[in-house]
Amino acid sequence: MTLDLSGKVAIVTGGGHGGGAAVALALGRAGAKVCISDLNPDRAQRIEQEIKEAGGEAISVPADIGNKFQCVTVIETTRAEWGQLDILINGMMVAPSSSIIKQDEWDFQRVFEVNLKGTFFMTQLCGRVMSDENGDRGGLIINLGSTAGILHPQPKQAAVCAMNGAIVGFTAEAAREYGEFDLRVNTVLLDANEPNPAGAADCVMRLFEPESQKITGALFAPDGNRLTWR
Repeated sequence: MTLDLSGKVAIVTGGGHGGGAAVALALGRAGAKVCISDLNPDRAQRIEQEIKEAGGEAISVPADIGNKFQCVTVIETTRAEWGQLDILINGMMVAPSSSIIKQDEWDFQRVFEVNLKGTFFMTQLCGRVMSDENGDRGGLIINLGSTAGILHPQPKQAAVCAMNGAIVGFTAEAAREYGEFDLRVNTVLLDANEPNPAGAADCVMRLFEPESQKITGALFAPDGNRLTWR
């Protein structure tokens, strides 16, 4: 059965490249209206155009989600365009390379601001909108992370490893708290060594299938298998 997300509205942060772009394109193919947000406006516009050329609906809103006010702009632009919000994909990540000994404080802070705080801002703000407006329609939030620090260490990526662990924990708590509003929250990991954006998109899209409608607070490996992680 072909997945049909027509009538759904999605925001994808980091949607201009990598796993975020693959998910944005997959959502567009399934009929969802997609807002692509990225630090790089050219990348976001390219994915917007690809979705439109394939017959879908999309807009692009460049933003730094480490800034709460820019998060608000992304969300309100989306709502102004389509009048609702059903799906959030938190895919924006930065990954400066450095050993712990030589790690610059600004670089570590930047990973914190974008990867973790940005995920918090978008989950909080979109959660408010969806819990207030969606009713029985519910909603789905998916946090994209990487296997660094979760399944294996990653050389010169201590900051990313730290934030990945935090995102997994945050996802579990968001799923518990948002459950009363019929909002599901899950984490999908990309392979830090051999990223496969298409594989991540496949895993994300499976979470929209009827048999996955009860899954929340879960962590998925790059191959789509569900993980238990403490």
